[in-house]
Amino acid sequence: MKNNQPNIVMISCDHLRADLMGCAGNEVIQTPHIDLLAKKGVRFTQAYSTTPVCVPARATVMTGMDGHSLDLTEYREGVELPVIETLPQQLSDAGYQTMVIGKMHTYPERRRYGFHEMILWEEGRPFGAPYGENRGYGDYEQWLAEQGYPGMAFGHGMSINGYTTTPWHLPDHLHPTEWIGYETCKQIKRRDWTSPLFLWASFTAPHPPLVPLQKDLYMYDRDEMPRPVMGEWAENHPLFHQLGLSFGETMTDKQIDLAYRAYFAMVTQVDRQINRIIGTLRNEGILENTWFIFTSDHGDNLGDHQLWQKTNFLKGSCNIPLIITPPLVGFGEQSNELLHSDWLPGRVNDSVVGLEDILPTCCEIGGAEIPGHIDGQSLIPLVNNSASSVRNVILGEYGSLGKRSLMVTDGKQKYIWYEEDGFELLFDIQKDPNEITNLVTMQPEMRNGWKEKLIDILSTRKHDPAIFNHNLRASSSELELSSLEKEKRKNAYPFFHPMGLH
Repeated sequence: MKNNQPNIVMISCDHLRADLMGCAGNEVIQTPHIDLLAKKGVRFTQAYSTTPVCVPARATVMTGMDGHSLDLTEYREGVELPVIETLPQQLSDAGYQTMVIGKMHTYPERRRYGFHEMILWEEGRPFGAPYGENRGYGDYEQWLAEQGYPGMAFGHGMSINGYTTTPWHLPDHLHPTEWIGYETCKQIKRRDWTSPLFLWASFTAPHPPLVPLQKDLYMYDRDEMPRPVMGEWAENHPLFHQLGLSFGETMTDKQIDLAYRAYFAMVTQVDRQINRIIGTLRNEGILENTWFIFTSDHGDNLGDHQLWQKTNFLKGSCNIPLIITPPLVGFGEQSNELLHSDWLPGRVNDSVVGLEDILPTCCEIGGAEIPGHIDGQSLIPLVNNSASSVRNVILGEYGSLGKRSLMVTDGKQKYIWYEEDGFELLFDIQKDPNEITNLVTMQPEMRNGWKEKLIDILSTRKHDPAIFNHNLRASSSELELSSLEKEKRKNAYPFFHPMGLH
């Protein structure tokens, strides 16, 4: 291993909100090992998924580029990454053995993009489906068949996009979260020990289907679950939100309660796998030279403001966990060079950061080249100095031209503008973290200042249709939907269904 380069283990969830961890102040959810990573490292409270849905968010992690730079600002399958300087490729070029276990959601599904090893669970999606190809399924499905349960991954009957729940239907060790944890530990043990390791354990939980292990669900049996919050502005949702309202429209109070219990249980199951990974690294004698990065591709509204799922810039959807933890036991030579001599763990940084910052951060840790064209910045200076920042504001962008949701925030205040109907939201997220009060009419000067910031950002682009005469222009400002039209829009989402047998 040249220069004693540190190992890097990135652990990600899918749909995990920043506020649902013990280290973030939640007293109900049990995440002791995530909390340990925060206690031994730095937790970023204002980390954002700037295009909060699976495919573009994961493309941002892989490339260090935001949705606009990738021309990928909405959910779209069958998209090839437009650059060769990916996160695993840069680390591979620097001498790393690179692996991913779990969900990638890239295309073509088996293209390595710089990974030496890919062991995949893509939630039952048939490979090649975006272009009508039949290329089989992921490695988890093959493994499940080998265990004697072919085609039973979705035998529980729950939907990949719904919020009804049932306990896992097969023996515990066959759960995909257990499998990802097991395979991660297995690959650590069978690594090339002459090279530094970059390993991405990409868990699909707590993304629906909500099918936790019974033992994890039981852990929350006597807890009172939180209830979704409701903004005083939410009775008049912008057109952008109409589709999202359909996800939880018919849910009863009991179903909402069960969804929270299942969600919490699935996060706790991932937390247990993190402990397995830490223990395996310790047993292999490499924990003392391993950095951890813990994050999620986006969050989940979980019923807040009548919304579930993601794709918007309310707190639950776009504010994600991000924890960077230097080696837990001692420091390797390379690791020690990155930290100030007076560095102490357990720090919290409140500046705005994003998924695009993961690639340059990993490159700096591993001594790899940081591509010059990316949007991200290395967060190592922020690891050293919790009061520092890499940007003043961060831009979020989701949706196709003419129907976008756009956000600008500095981590203290947040402004959201909806391109289709011109609806505006403005929150003081320090005083009002649940985004209950819309300050657009109450604080006109504040609103005008944030609107101007968004205009300035969009004006740097060529011919952005939202800009006209240095002002924001809604694409359908006069659009008035009838009640029937709203229902058609709201119910346009495909019927929720589990994956069939395969």
